[in-house]
Amino acid sequence: MAELVKLKAITKSFGGVHALKGVDFDVQAGEVHALLGENGAGKSTLMRVLGGEMSPSSGEVAIEGEHVEFRDPRAARARGIAVIHQELALAPDLSVAENIFLGELPGLISYGSLKKRSRDLIERLGFDIDPAQRVGNLAVAHQQVVEIAKALSRQVKIIVFDEPTAVLSTQDAERLHKIIAVLRTQGVGIVYISHRLDEVFRISDRMTVMKDGQVVGTVDTKDVKIEEVIRMMVGRPLAALFPNKGARRIGSEVLAVKDLNAGRKVRNVSFSVRAGEIVGLGGLVGSGRTESRG
Repeated sequence: MAELVKLKAITKSFGGVHALKGVDFDVQAGEVHALLGENGAGKSTLMRVLGGEMSPSSGEVAIEGEHVEFRDPRAARARGIAVIHQELALAPDLSVAENIFLGELPGLISYGSLKKRSRDLIERLGFDIDPAQRVGNLAVAHQQVVEIAKALSRQVKIIVFDEPTAVLSTQDAERLHKIIAVLRTQGVGIVYISHRLDEVFRISDRMTVMKDGQVVGTVDTKDVKIEEVIRMMVGRPLAALFPNKGARRIGSEVLAVKDLNAGRKVRNVSFSVRAGEIVGLGGLVGSGRTESRG
């Protein structure tokens, strides 16, 4: 596979804080390269350097073998780099077509041509979304499709997905993975940042693990087990992360919540907690977990 991008010995300091310490990272055409690490490991900072959002303190960025220096995200986009953050950068009051070509609209707009081009891009991803639809009315999964179509409209070569499934249901996450599979066949290089190791193992070709601003290692996904990746991420074996359940004694109930309601976000929630017990509270972003906890 051809090398699309190479980051070499990248450092980034904020005052006395060294966020990146000589990081090497590359992406090949048609591959999914997962970038892993705990919060604060330096993943997002590295991708902001790649996306032109910040300049490195030292090091080199090369696109298809050519040394580049990005002064801003527009310069990175011009070289085919798109970064899709967890918080999508869309204008909710504009149409799908207007969002896809936002920033590149001519003075005189042919809405017929704009809609056709938008529909072609969306169909290329395997979806049927009305280009005239207001983006704010779309489900989150379809908004993500619009963001990807926006990237494709600019002849993208590399797409960075930063925690793309954090706000998606399991079904929508699978649809996103199918889109990524399509992009791979078109030679697009994918950087995939996620804490969900199960999906990383399913879709990635390689993994690079970061810790404390440095690369711990880069491995082929097929040659490594999840326990080894976790050890690389946290610096200790998986077994050391969890207490021995047999050593804990579960006592009497210390908290009971029954039919809790809080406006429109929390309705009829019930749960209980016993002494010495760990109770998990799960759900997608926006499901009401935080409101229930408060």
